[in-house]
Amino acid sequence: MSNFDVDFFKDLLKEERRECLEGPGIDLDLHEQFLEACQAFQDSKTAKEAAETEMKENDSSEYVEVLETKAMIMEDCLKNCVEAAKPILNSLDLTEFDLEMSLLRTAVLVRGGAKSFAKFANGSDLHGQLIETLLNNKKIMKEMLLQGNPKGKKFGNAMKIYTQIMAGLQKDRFYKVNKKLAMAVALEFAKSQTEFDSSIEIDPQKRFSHYADAHKKGELDPAFTFFTTWEYRLAINSDASNEQLAWGRSMQMTYAPHIATIYDERWRYNYQVTTDVGYRPPHWTASTRTYQQLLSGGGMEGPRAWYGRFICRAFGIPVWGLKQHPKKNVAMSRWTPNGWALNFTLPKSDWDTCFWDDRRGSDFIEEANARSAVSEQAYYEKVILLECLADACKEKIKKEEDPGYVDPNKMWRSLALMQRKIFADQVQNDSFHRTGPGVVISKVDRYIQNIDDKAPPLPFDFDKGSSRVVIPAASFKESNGKKHVRSHQSFGGGTQLHLIDGEGCVTYEIPDDITFIKDKEYTLTVKVSTVHLVQQNLKLEIEDNINGKQLYEMKIPYTIGEWQDTEPIHINVNGGLSKIRFFRRKANDCFGLAIKKFTLRPC
Repeated sequence: MSNFDVDFFKDLLKEERRECLEGPGIDLDLHEQFLEACQAFQDSKTAKEAAETEMKENDSSEYVEVLETKAMIMEDCLKNCVEAAKPILNSLDLTEFDLEMSLLRTAVLVRGGAKSFAKFANGSDLHGQLIETLLNNKKIMKEMLLQGNPKGKKFGNAMKIYTQIMAGLQKDRFYKVNKKLAMAVALEFAKSQTEFDSSIEIDPQKRFSHYADAHKKGELDPAFTFFTTWEYRLAINSDASNEQLAWGRSMQMTYAPHIATIYDERWRYNYQVTTDVGYRPPHWTASTRTYQQLLSGGGMEGPRAWYGRFICRAFGIPVWGLKQHPKKNVAMSRWTPNGWALNFTLPKSDWDTCFWDDRRGSDFIEEANARSAVSEQAYYEKVILLECLADACKEKIKKEEDPGYVDPNKMWRSLALMQRKIFADQVQNDSFHRTGPGVVISKVDRYIQNIDDKAPPLPFDFDKGSSRVVIPAASFKESNGKKHVRSHQSFGGGTQLHLIDGEGCVTYEIPDDITFIKDKEYTLTVKVSTVHLVQQNLKLEIEDNINGKQLYEMKIPYTIGEWQDTEPIHINVNGGLSKIRFFRRKANDCFGLAIKKFTLRPC
């Protein structure tokens, strides 16, 4: 629409700002006390940074004690800021002043920018209508600001994506989840993002459909139903293609379903990094690179963290990537029912020493804790609206400034930070529990519930007519321990064996009621699942009463996580068969091997 020029948005912003500034006032004494506390904090921060610089320049441990003292002073000053803020925050209720619409519009216009709004609105009549609808829809503006703003501050694109997705939503039992998911996708992909190691843009509509369908089918983590929109953003923003995300879920539940049952949920799903992503120089086999290649070829800190983030997000787990001081090693953090947890960090690393882009880890975890400690409505009224008022008062954040610190020149923004900190300090162990009446039964949850550790091994299957013998891989008589060998129920039914490394070996005893045809060779095939291109051969030692021990070897295919039969090998069982022992050669490139069953057939 032609009237949506830059001046239109600037004039609208002036009007809304004028409304906002007629709102709340603060007791002058309380105002002065808070600003003095903020200034003291800034001074202590400057002193600490100077001590850090001096220590680096002199490369001396003599400054360690000085630095610790400066850090303690800075912490005390921050506590003083909180105490000075409390009487102001307790007396302040921005919802009382009938300013909510003006505060929301002001924040949206300030953050989106008049030029950007004008450019988008004049792109087409539809775009103009979308902007008009956005600026007159309190609920949508509130949700966009509450959930962390659109990526790249592209409010127009976010509105367009959200409207398109919502137009196709059915009002069924999944509607509430899908509405939150639609907003998460719209905000996260308002700025176009490309797939891993490619120039292919991620389609927001298809990304929404991928997670909505996966949730509907019960493929995601049981907690997915109950996440907030803010948490959904951190779960669905993987740079993997939708096809690779689907593969990741299918692969892990085929190849290593026991990883989905790990009691320590900090390692659920991403424990596969420690078992299968070899710590070595990465081996990429093609361009474009893929997460299948990464799992197979391994890598150092970066690729291992990438894979950990990928596999968690594949199951719908919120993830925040991070780097660590001082070497900037890449790691990750993730949601758990007990709070956000760090993974793959260096010794002595914590939230204070981590960062991502321009954001400190301590700032992220404070926001995550605050959001989980209170209701979304409380966070909106007490934190988000204060940030909106800061926008109205032109409290800009410069690029070189850290937005997570109080500043005497930014009173409203500093009050919002103090309120967030107060909320964060209220977080409890159960603040991150995401449970309730579900709309779908998660297949992961059902798998965990159906595990029976006391179930007896499955019997061998002997067909007397054909003399075919099927040996369930998990029904071994002996192994060399759980460190190297695991047996567990399969995700799709039955059981399976997992040889964790090259040292795993298992022995099977053939029951007396299974007989073999005399003077007949048999073929042996093994149903396996593998995730590494390079595989060590599977060796087998058979024992009978006439020929004694015989040694055979068979090649294992690269199945990319699916079940597949090996090529058959011929074995001699003329003297009958009493024992079979399977093992592999220990090697640095010998990783996991999942085995479903062994099948013996007469030739």
